[in-house]
Amino acid sequence: MLLVTFHGGSSGINNVYAYHTDGKLKTKEALDHSKDLSELRAMVLANGLLYVANGAKSESAVLAYKVPDSGASTLSASDLKQHLFTYASTLIASKLSKEGHFETSIAHPFGIVFENATTCYTSNQDTNVVSQVSVGDGGESGSLGKGCQSAYLNRSFPNGTFLDGTYVASQVGTLRDVSVEATPVDHAHGGLGVSFEKKDEDKGKNPKVKNSVRDVAIANGMLFVCDEPEKVVDLYLLTDGSYLGSSNGLDESPTHLAIDNGGLYVSAGSKLYWGLLQQSPASFALQPIDLTPPTSDNKTNKIGGISFDGLSPATVYIPFQAGTGGNTPGGSIYSYSVSQQTPSTLPVLSKPAELVSSLTDTPEFVLYWSDGS
Repeated sequence: MLLVTFHGGSSGINNVYAYHTDGKLKTKEALDHSKDLSELRAMVLANGLLYVANGAKSESAVLAYKVPDSGASTLSASDLKQHLFTYASTLIASKLSKEGHFETSIAHPFGIVFENATTCYTSNQDTNVVSQVSVGDGGESGSLGKGCQSAYLNRSFPNGTFLDGTYVASQVGTLRDVSVEATPVDHAHGGLGVSFEKKDEDKGKNPKVKNSVRDVAIANGMLFVCDEPEKVVDLYLLTDGSYLGSSNGLDESPTHLAIDNGGLYVSAGSKLYWGLLQQSPASFALQPIDLTPPTSDNKTNKIGGISFDGLSPATVYIPFQAGTGGNTPGGSIYSYSVSQQTPSTLPVLSKPAELVSSLTDTPEFVLYWSDGS
């Protein structure tokens, strides 16, 4: 089964759609209504739970849902509003001041990745940091350590001030709607780039964050982070947060990551890149994969997620976004077979198979779930 999140918000889709892998829609409300949902982003299966990033400011949190023993068998043939996952707990949530400012690093979470059963990392668009979350109670509760959680950053900035839970910091420490003025960390020390809404800057206003950190992934003892403004993927050592280096610069900003068969896959605009995990992090090379994305109104669609089925040979599922942002109808979901001569050679994708067309909102993430459907 394929689970898909969308841009959401006041005029968008604020639940998870579930599709069979042949593209047949099974439900438009895979998550129950125990929590207010808005601007959903990443989904991860871990600890026997489905974790979902709930992105809207007032609802910023990572939510945990119980996974049914079987997937498609729990759904009737025609009810498109039936729930598949039941709310279990809130793993971690933002903390807002009386003025409505974020007081910890959790703010508009985008990506989620688990290092193990007791530690996960979330990327946060509005604070522009990656948070380290300690996980307990069988995966149902989480907590942030006070201040910076990276030994590397604490060594490099011994008098620094950081938002609680910070593992990867921002190049700009003073951000709109964030109560703590954090120590800025330059890119040479692994600080993440951030850009702002020009219309705010032109009016002399405290500008809103426009481009910031995106997806995260873990492999080979390293944390990979999409640095959208810098147009690179940054690499960090998991043991202490040391900055190891960055990928080569990409033509467009990276947003999504996936790992399969010893390789890192990166989406950047309409392009898909691949890099062998077994290479030097100091000069991590990403190569473009031959991919022809669909078009809408004569404009090339951007990639809105990457998910593999884990089989060999693998199938990869890729949603495409019809617009440049916001709630834009017309997106689609395609599948591709993946072939490689060896795990160290550039993957080759088959001709695409369109599974879903004319989505009514912009797809943000897709997750393959091996439930037998």
